[in-house]
Amino acid sequence: MADIFKRSGTKGMRYRARVRVVGHPPQTRTFERKTDAREWARQVEADLKRNRDFPQRQHQRKTLAELIDRYRQDGLPASCAGAYGPHLDWWAAKLGSYRLVDIGPELIAKLREELSREPGNSGKRRGPTTVNRYLNTLSAVFSFGESEEIGWTDHNPVRKVRRKPEPEGRKRFLSRPVDEPESELDRLLEACRKSRNRDLYDLVLLAILTGMRESEILGLRRRYVHLSEAGITLPAEITKTNESRFVPLVGQALTIVARRIETKGDYLFAGTGRRNAPATVPAFPRRAWAAALRQAGIEDFRFHDLRHTHGSYLAMTGATTRELMEALGHKTPAMAARYSHLANAHKRAVAERLLGVEGIR
Repeated sequence: MADIFKRSGTKGMRYRARVRVVGHPPQTRTFERKTDAREWARQVEADLKRNRDFPQRQHQRKTLAELIDRYRQDGLPASCAGAYGPHLDWWAAKLGSYRLVDIGPELIAKLREELSREPGNSGKRRGPTTVNRYLNTLSAVFSFGESEEIGWTDHNPVRKVRRKPEPEGRKRFLSRPVDEPESELDRLLEACRKSRNRDLYDLVLLAILTGMRESEILGLRRRYVHLSEAGITLPAEITKTNESRFVPLVGQALTIVARRIETKGDYLFAGTGRRNAPATVPAFPRRAWAAALRQAGIEDFRFHDLRHTHGSYLAMTGATTRELMEALGHKTPAMAARYSHLANAHKRAVAERLLGVEGIR
């Protein structure tokens, strides 16, 4: 017996076909068109009744290790390989030998707790944010396996696994010259100018002026740049949200990008931070970055905080939540809400101008 279910989601309307035949486990698959779902269900039902070893049953023997290898090859964006690689290694070590059909929410939830008890790279136990990132990576692997192109699995058990409650997001940003003499902004940029690494100043200033993530900047290629429009179009494969985004270039950001596309190589920051590295391998200069922070006397600061700096400065100029979402590529207002207190401070400053009006005190 075959059933077709209509499903509506962020990617539009989908049709889920389910085939049930006595003596066989249910078979399901999702399609964009109802006619495709019906045709697949008809064929699968016929094959089941003939007791054929059709491709769907062959895929049921696939293991997570095989799917992870396929994901690394065809699904993982090159700019994210460094960040997601350790996550994939961990899941492959723990679940790699398991068949995809045998991995369920209960097993993943058990490993979630094991993951939270283990020490991370810092030697301390992994925090809830890190644990959730590991879960998100595994979910991306299963979603890749669910796609019509791959079709190795018809479920994503990670969707049913509860995420760890995360602490409030960081609000660390660089103090400005208007905030204090010898501000963190001035000190950091000066240290980057003096750095022996020729690319560090461009990386830092571009992050502050555009709000792009580290992986997005390192993944910049010549074809993403549109100087006539004074901007960059980030393709979906290098953004965290898997959606393309236009990033305007203003002031020195435009100058930096225009200068760098004149150099050789496809990537704007090819070989950054690696001695004798191939020209097509972007890498972040971590030693030079750490040295610049020490020289500037700035503590508890990460490169990603430059993105917070961009958002904070926008909020302090009175940017709305919608404007912040568009500038930073956030999908929900909640992500931009961390800057609302700065926007509110700006509104209070505007309101206090009334006190200068004659007769109002």
